[in-house]
Amino acid sequence: MHRDIDITAQLARYALSTEFESLPDKVQDEAARAFLNWVGVAIGGSREPAVATAAAYVQSLGCAPRAKVIGRGGQMTDPANAALVNCISSAVLAYDDAYLPSVAHPSGPAAAALFALAQDRGATGAEFLNALALSIEVQCRLANMLSLAPSPFHPSLYVNGFSGPIGVAAGAARMLRLTEEQTIWALGLAASQASGFRGTHGTMTAHFRAGHCSRVGLVAAMMAEAGFDCARAALEGPGGFFDVYADGADPGHLLDGLGQRHVMLDNRYKPYPCGIVIHPTIDACLALRDRLPEGARVAALRLEVHPVVLSLTGRRTPTSPIEAPNSVYHWAAAALLRGRAGLAEMQMDCITDPAIDALRSRIEATGVEAMAKGEAAVELELDDGTRLREHITSARGSHERPMNTADLEVKFRDVVRDHLTPDHTERLIAACRDVGQAGDVGAEIGRLLP
Repeated sequence: MHRDIDITAQLARYALSTEFESLPDKVQDEAARAFLNWVGVAIGGSREPAVATAAAYVQSLGCAPRAKVIGRGGQMTDPANAALVNCISSAVLAYDDAYLPSVAHPSGPAAAALFALAQDRGATGAEFLNALALSIEVQCRLANMLSLAPSPFHPSLYVNGFSGPIGVAAGAARMLRLTEEQTIWALGLAASQASGFRGTHGTMTAHFRAGHCSRVGLVAAMMAEAGFDCARAALEGPGGFFDVYADGADPGHLLDGLGQRHVMLDNRYKPYPCGIVIHPTIDACLALRDRLPEGARVAALRLEVHPVVLSLTGRRTPTSPIEAPNSVYHWAAAALLRGRAGLAEMQMDCITDPAIDALRSRIEATGVEAMAKGEAAVELELDDGTRLREHITSARGSHERPMNTADLEVKFRDVVRDHLTPDHTERLIAACRDVGQAGDVGAEIGRLLP
């Protein structure tokens, strides 16, 4: 089915023909919001052990200092390795964005690569946001196609690892103003480097995957610019990307309404630093806490969630902050007992709290096929036999209850609190808010980044 459609070439033409001024106001605004959220979580994650390790490795390479490594004391490196480390920073707290239909996280790989490229080559804010918007769009559409493919794409594969590099290459090709042929090469080179599987969750490698998407997508575009070629139909051709990873996939998910209908508007931002499929459970537990009688003791907690929640976040007892974001059991217990679900709840003092550990062990979780990914029902039983129940169909941060710009700014202030002064924070928020008007986005934003 897909071999009769020149998918790679159509994506290349879309990337090269997209003009910022022609994008609807909502798309322009959403690209700026995505950048604001990315900058905040990248700064917030910049001191985490995974980032420190990656930054030290990159420093040892002695690369040309052309782009900033965020939050690392002024460290500079080449654009590809800046994209790698800065994307790891934005992913490591599990506080980034999420496109729920395919559980992809498109903004981090795109923003990290394109901002590094902007610092190296120069770009206006409008050029940068244009490339960012189309990169997120391509990632979301491709992730939908992959996640709905009947065979052989498997849920254990990391959908972002396969959609991310291609979307990043599309955005980078637009910023570099490649020819159509070069852009086709870039998309194919990026597809050739797609990878990732979910078995690495709970380790530094889970966040490396996002950084890898960012780096290799940028490298693909820059190598294509230099004349490194690729097959013209690397996605749809015989033995190509779709044959290998998504045989039987419907290209309609990728091409339908491309350029007119913007699925990136369904991308959302996380109000809690954990897997987005956990968020309905957190909302339910926070609501239940508000209903608890004075002095009540919880005897048991029962969760009903979509099966994907247990497959992605079914770790009952996390042992480190890097494992905590993948435990629906931990966040249910922490939200119910502490009444919060923020960065503090992913730290060791919460993970090892005896009361939270005891409740985690008493949680019963059931996967319910009839439930949506963004839905959860939680029932708690008290020592006296009283039962309370909450059913969440639209979690905070979802399509029905999205975080507005004021919410994102509150989140930004919270996540950078230990990194920037209040005055510095407000200046950076204002610059991100107005990024579309920047004359040189890499220089103007770069000088404000720690």
